[in-house]
Amino acid sequence: MAYGTIKSDALVYDNSGTDVTISLSSIPTLDAAQTFTKAQRGDIIDVTGTSPQIDLNAGNNFRFTTSGDWGSNLSLANLATAAEGQTGSIFIVYGGAHTGGFPTTMKFVGGHNGIGALSSASPKIDRIDYIVLNSTTVTCTITKDYVA
Repeated sequence: MAYGTIKSDALVYDNSGTDVTISLSSIPTLDAAQTFTKAQRGDIIDVTGTSPQIDLNAGNNFRFTTSGDWGSNLSLANLATAAEGQTGSIFIVYGGAHTGGFPTTMKFVGGHNGIGALSSASPKIDRIDYIVLNSTTVTCTITKDYVA
């Protein structure tokens, strides 16, 4: 395999038969402040079951549709590799029995006992907004009883 260096002031690409030239000096660095000209959207990752796993490397927003009581089986996957400052929401959609606990890495105002009962009837939705503080702590706020 060959290795080497390419020196160039511009890139040229074909745009349906028309060459377009981009000056390399106009390409912003990744660590600079970014201005978006269109709305940015994160997908909502669907999670179900009685042992739900929220994979923080799969996305920022999750929809957990209950299918039964999950006890203390909800888990946060990849928290150790999640980016500090990552934010998102976990929507808990009533789909059947609807009780369970949260991992101790999720910190709520008043502790886990301060959460109280989740919505317990269709078509209710509860929402947890979160921000990753570090590899062991996710601070959370819960809002309950949205009507779908």
